[in-house]
Amino acid sequence: MEIEFRQVTIGKFIFRVKVGAWYTDEGLWLAPQAGAGTVRVGLSDYRQQSSGDAAFVELPAVGQVLRSGDDLVTVETVKVDLTVTAPFAAEVIAVNALLADTPELLNQDPYGAGWLVELMPSTWPASGLLTADAYLAVMTAQAEEASR
Repeated sequence: MEIEFRQVTIGKFIFRVKVGAWYTDEGLWLAPQAGAGTVRVGLSDYRQQSSGDAAFVELPAVGQVLRSGDDLVTVETVKVDLTVTAPFAAEVIAVNALLADTPELLNQDPYGAGWLVELMPSTWPASGLLTADAYLAVMTAQAEEASR
């Protein structure tokens, strides 16, 4: 099955948004896993590009219970140290262990092999999430503001 993307070009950068995922204003994508009741979480293409090349990723422990807004993942990049917060209350079901040895997957394949964690939400759907088209508009405004 081919993945569908929306994209926008701002300056010399192309930013893609995966259709079918949900998004937060902060640039996380959320993909419910069919039949599992879990949600896979990652950084959007814009978020990973604007943060810089990933050098280190600190993931939570499987089984950790989080409230909305709790620290979820820390990503050290060449530009910034980025703390990703939990978009909703959930339990950590799985982490992407590949990121320990190959953090660059966040940059190389943000919607695929570069996923961060899989969560079991306390409630789903979570409130305040954006569709791909809505996130594309938010992300475009953020990218245009950052390029000024």
